[in-house]
Amino acid sequence: MKKIIFAGFAFAAILSACNESAKPVTQAGVDKLEKQVITDGKTETVKSSANGDVQYKVFTSEGYFYIGIGKDSSVGFGTGSYKQEGNTITETNIYNSGSLDTAWDAKLEITNNEKGYTQVIPSLMSNGLSYKITEDYSKVEASGTSALDGIWQQTKSLDVKGMDTVVSTYKEHKVYSAGHFMWATKATDTVTKKTINYVGHGTFTLNNDALTEQLDLSNVNGAVRKYDIKLKFNGADEYTQETSDTVNKTVNFKTYKRILK
Repeated sequence: MKKIIFAGFAFAAILSACNESAKPVTQAGVDKLEKQVITDGKTETVKSSANGDVQYKVFTSEGYFYIGIGKDSSVGFGTGSYKQEGNTITETNIYNSGSLDTAWDAKLEITNNEKGYTQVIPSLMSNGLSYKITEDYSKVEASGTSALDGIWQQTKSLDVKGMDTVVSTYKEHKVYSAGHFMWATKATDTVTKKTINYVGHGTFTLNNDALTEQLDLSNVNGAVRKYDIKLKFNGADEYTQETSDTVNKTVNFKTYKRILK
């Protein structure tokens, strides 16, 4: 139960205006979870970066995206859109690790500070109990903008080896923002038949059609490394990337379609 709550309910927010005459400031950027407290009024569970729990969030102008890997190896993610009403944010899920593709809304209360912000979910029902969730986030260093910035969904994946082509498309969501990227997907274990969540976070640079990704966090064995990718935009809201596997002598082509900026 505690793993599910931690993995599935970290949400994003927009920065409220300091006063009615001030122009609202967007929350867009990259943030890292420092501490999470979950309570049902009787018991309390604490997660923190200091104890090995890692979670990142990215906010675009339209959407949110988070991934988390707990100290206990639990893995979660979520992405969707959001709307702001003062310091209250309503998030609408598109895809997450906790409830598959089921759509739902969540309301957050946001308080900004010098390091980042605190978000509170006053009441979240799960298994008949109401939980209050408080999360503290700190800003992560950002580095510019790019044509890739936004949230994307994979629409096609092809593996080419010699004259043979294999369709390997799977449901994957990805976000680029402020020099950071994250991705999340699910897979079914062929032996246990259980669903496994996979996530990744890193930094990137884009130079014309050359994309370099430095993956620094993932629960996929052997995935943390540098990736050199050839990129081709098929308009502003679709791109195809090409990567080569010199060991297996295969070339992979993945196409992504933008769903949120």
